[in-house]
Amino acid sequence: MRLVHRITARTWRAPALVLLAAFLAGWLLIAVFEEPGAEIKSPHEYLWYFFVSGTTTGYGDLFPTSAGGRIGGAIVIMAGLTAGLVLFAELTLWMAKGRTMKANGHARLHHRGHLVTVGYDRDGLRGIIGQLRADPQYARTPVVTVFWPDQLAGENPDPGLYDVVAFDDTAFERACLQDARTVVVVGRTDDETVRVMLHVVAYLRRYGDPPVHLLAGVHDGGRRAEITEALGLIGPDIEPVDVDDPAVVAVAIRNPGVASIYHNLASTLDADSTLFRVDVPAGVGEWPRLDVAIFLLRRGSTLLAVGESHRPNARFRLAAEPGEVIRGGQSLAVVAPGRPDIPWHELPA
Repeated sequence: MRLVHRITARTWRAPALVLLAAFLAGWLLIAVFEEPGAEIKSPHEYLWYFFVSGTTTGYGDLFPTSAGGRIGGAIVIMAGLTAGLVLFAELTLWMAKGRTMKANGHARLHHRGHLVTVGYDRDGLRGIIGQLRADPQYARTPVVTVFWPDQLAGENPDPGLYDVVAFDDTAFERACLQDARTVVVVGRTDDETVRVMLHVVAYLRRYGDPPVHLLAGVHDGGRRAEITEALGLIGPDIEPVDVDDPAVVAVAIRNPGVASIYHNLASTLDADSTLFRVDVPAGVGEWPRLDVAIFLLRRGSTLLAVGESHRPNARFRLAAEPGEVIRGGQSLAVVAPGRPDIPWHELPA
C-alpha cells in the first residue's frame, strides 16, 4: 500500500500507469491473436495504432480482425477515453499553473546572460528597458526583477518586457542570479541597498564568484561617499549608480565601469570643485573649442560641455565635434574650485 501510495501520490501518475498497462495488454492480445504477418503486429505500426485509437481519432488505416485483437483494441480505446482524458486535463492544469506561477513570480526561470534588478519600480524599470532596447546588443536581453512583497500586487503587468520573481529564500536561485550578466540592486533606501547587496554577494560566492556585473542603486547623493565605502567593504567591484535617472542606469549596465566614472565625478564635485555655467557674452568673437579648453585649464578650470545658447534649458554637448568653435551667445559648463571669471579679451582671436 505504501508503494501504491508513493506511485499515485502525483495525480498524473495513475492515468499514466493505466495507459501503460493498456498499451502492454493491447500489444499482447494483438500479437497473440492476429494473423501471422499482420501489419498491425509490427511494433512501430502498433504504436501508431495505439496513438490514433487511444485519442479516438480512428483513421481506420490499421485495425485488428481477430476477436482477441479486438478485445485488445477495445482496451486501448477505453483507456484513452478515461485515463487519456484525465492525463490531458492534468497536463492542461499543469501548463495553466505554470503560467500563473510565472505571472505571480513563483516560477523557476531558466535564463542566462540576463539582467536582474532586485527591487521593483515599474516606471523606472520600463525606462531602463526602453534605453537598453535601443542598443542592438541588448535588444533581446531577458530582464528579471525580484520584487518585495509590497511592491507588486497580482500578476506581472508587463509580461512582454520582463519576468518577475517574488522575494523569498529561493528568489535568487529562481532568478538565476549566478548566470546573470548584470545585477542591479535598488533598495527602498540606500541602507537597504547595502544590506541586500551583502546577501547578493554571499549568494554568488556559493557559486565561486561568477563574473556578474554588480550595480548598487543610490538615492541620496549626499551620502554618496558613505555608501561607496560600505559597498567597498562588501566587494571591490560593486559600482554605485544614480537610480533616479534611467538613462544613467542603462549606460552603466551597457558599459561596466562607467558608473564609477559618473560616481567619482559627482563625488569630486561634492568634495573639492563645483560645476558652474558660464555664458559667453554675445559679440566677443569665436575660438576653436580646443583653444578654449586649454585656456581654461591654464587658469585652473576644466571645460566639461558646451551649450547651444544662454537659454536655461539649452542643450549641452559633452563630446567635441571636429573643428568645433565656441562663439558669443553660447554657454559653457565648467568645473572649477570657484566661479571662474574668464577674461574673454585674452583669448587669441
